[in-house]
Amino acid sequence: MDRRSLLKAAALGLALPGIASLTSCAGPRRRGAVRFEGWDYEAQLVQQNIDRFIRMNPDVEVDYAPITSAQFIQKLTAEFMGGGGPDVLYMYDDSLASSVEARYLQPLDELDGIDGVYDKIYPSVAEAMTYQGKRYGLPYYTDSQALVYNSDILGQAGFDTPPTTLDELEEQALAIKDAGLLEHPIGLPAQLSDTALMWIWALVYANEADLFDEELQPVMNQAGSITTEVLEWLRRVSADSQVLDPASVQTLPVPMDNAMMAGQYAFSIQPRYSLRNYNDPAVSNSAGVLHLAAIPSLDGRTEGTVSNSRMYCLNLETEVQEKSERLLHYMGGLDDDGEPYTARFWFLERGLGYAFEDLAEDPEIVESLSTFADPETYAYLASVSRARSVVKVPWYAEFEASLQRTVQQVLTGDRSPQEGSAELERSARSLAQRYE
Repeated sequence: MDRRSLLKAAALGLALPGIASLTSCAGPRRRGAVRFEGWDYEAQLVQQNIDRFIRMNPDVEVDYAPITSAQFIQKLTAEFMGGGGPDVLYMYDDSLASSVEARYLQPLDELDGIDGVYDKIYPSVAEAMTYQGKRYGLPYYTDSQALVYNSDILGQAGFDTPPTTLDELEEQALAIKDAGLLEHPIGLPAQLSDTALMWIWALVYANEADLFDEELQPVMNQAGSITTEVLEWLRRVSADSQVLDPASVQTLPVPMDNAMMAGQYAFSIQPRYSLRNYNDPAVSNSAGVLHLAAIPSLDGRTEGTVSNSRMYCLNLETEVQEKSERLLHYMGGLDDDGEPYTARFWFLERGLGYAFEDLAEDPEIVESLSTFADPETYAYLASVSRARSVVKVPWYAEFEASLQRTVQQVLTGDRSPQEGSAELERSARSLAQRYE
């Protein structure tokens, strides 16, 4: 095992027996079949779409394996390090650079039709799927973080508009608490996981700030750091006013979704697509009263949020190249009519943000959007959204793990906000040095 592989195993907290154990869970492989793996979001719908692909491509067999989201990168890395790995796979923009550096993924620049796809998607998504000048993915979805609020609970507390500053967010949450409506009006998914803690990035980006400068040097610990101010606010709403639920540090995104739909929180920070389920009366007790708003900033004058992209990629060493390419194009590319069938499918079924610009004018998509979110706010959030440039470094996934631990420590009082910012800077510089 080379040095980089050892570093990756250590970063994931995997001893060699742990790697072997996770690899053994990959399941049987049928000779000649395309192995397709992704996290376990709406696995039944994924299988439904794969079944359509198989009907259109009867000579291709596909073995689809959904993986628990919280273990996705761990299990995927274990499979690759064990000499296997899926032929076609989901990939986070967060993990693209490290996966390319580990030689798990193949560039797609020579594949037929790639230029046509990249010509039709938002430039920010194209950039997210590109590493060191080469294109490695086709788009699954893209989205932006938003403040989600329950207008019914706000109305009962005497508010008719959502907060625009973090101080106002705390004040409204305190009023809700004092009125006896909710003990902890704010909920955030802060449990450690493979997925990024997007809401902390959103809080920083709302202030037109960043944790890194244009040269990807850490700035979160400089004098007057926005990151430190955001951490100070988080510590205050956790320890002083106690309007942030302490259970947040044990909560993953799906349980947080369920809590919002059950009316257990008045506020959270979530991706825009969450509103599709949140306002579906078939699954949500809060349908019709959950809305999107801009992420509150410190001063109420700045604006912004963070975007993320998810993609489909190809194994560098797949033994079923041509069949895998066909599945890849079906999932993330254009059909024979030049339409992004799967991207459209996911928006109409679950509201997942589309990467293809033309879909913004699709009448059926416009009609569907208006049933669960305000189109003006939805578009505004996209217009002020920025991707994380630091995901381009191969050590980003390890920094993200450090970020999550540090935020948890600030929330629980094990670190002060100032100590948290200092720890993040130390982690970033140490990781950059290790990967030189």
